[in-house]
Amino acid sequence: MSSPSEKQLNTHLRRAVSAILSNHAEELWNTPVNRADSNAWFLEGTEPKRKSTQSFIRWASLAAACFAILIFGWFYVYRVTDATIYLDVNPSVTVAVNRFGKVVKAEADNEDGRIILDNMDLRGNDIDVVMNALLGSMVKHGYFSQAQSILLISVNGRNEARTTALRQKISVNAQQTLESLLGSGVVLGQNVDLNDATEEIAEHYGITPGKAALITRILKYQPEWSVQELAAMSMTDLIRYCQASGIDITQYLGEDGEVIGDFITFLDDDDDHDDYDEEDDFDDQDDRDDVDDKDDDDDHDGDDSDDHNGIDDEDKDDADDKDDDDDHDGDDSNDQDDIDDEDMDDENDEDD
Repeated sequence: MSSPSEKQLNTHLRRAVSAILSNHAEELWNTPVNRADSNAWFLEGTEPKRKSTQSFIRWASLAAACFAILIFGWFYVYRVTDATIYLDVNPSVTVAVNRFGKVVKAEADNEDGRIILDNMDLRGNDIDVVMNALLGSMVKHGYFSQAQSILLISVNGRNEARTTALRQKISVNAQQTLESLLGSGVVLGQNVDLNDATEEIAEHYGITPGKAALITRILKYQPEWSVQELAAMSMTDLIRYCQASGIDITQYLGEDGEVIGDFITFLDDDDDHDDYDEEDDFDDQDDRDDVDDKDDDDDHDGDDSDDHNGIDDEDKDDADDKDDDDDHDGDDSNDQDDIDDEDMDDENDEDD
């Protein structure tokens, strides 16, 4: 018997498969199939097929999430304000810094502050560099001098410990900068908590909330004083005004307040040059002007003599006029000598 050809084999197989599908297809479709586990004998020596596409998608999603976290962290750390520094001399300037002491923004609170900033772009610089630039600009524009070298630094921050450390650092550096530029300088430092009242005063009078907070504390014990007058004063004039009324302004800086510099010498020099009395002699210049006006009224001869010298000159002129009236003979004898000569002549006539 000859072996079947390939064509015959294919024909028989096709018929067999067709018969199986037609008779047992329904049964095969309804038979449950159990998934084989890795211990099945027919899976020994095989490895599961890796799903490379799904792994790539999973890792790509994880990388995108990490990148988003980094971007958000950068924005939060470098762009969000962690503390706000308020500087008051007469110019008032507000500087916001991030967690690392980099300046986020710098704004002027009044016209003098805009002169100090002078269109400087201070963002991204370290706070120490910015403070040196601002103090140098204040000296350049005449807001600081040896007679007026008081700076108020107020700091408001998210974290109390970081706020205090930041204020202490910039206060020390500011005092050293003023001393190097002017030979002297005093810095008053305080921590402030903002509220609606201080922010309203600051916005209305063109000062920082730091100076507004200090004025609010003073007015609590001096209610008869005017907030408008105090806000308009420079820090040096405000200290002089309080000193003339027997008030130590450093007592109103709060629990964490500090004074850096030779404040006692500043007050002593102020007494020597401004002639404040023990009551309330705030405007010494007005007193000096009154004295000068009085001297001008008393002295009409154009010299610098005082009232006493003027009176002596008038008495001397009166005495000279009296001598001129009494002496008509041209000699230096006085009226009594003339009377004695006449009496002597009369006696001689009687003897003759």
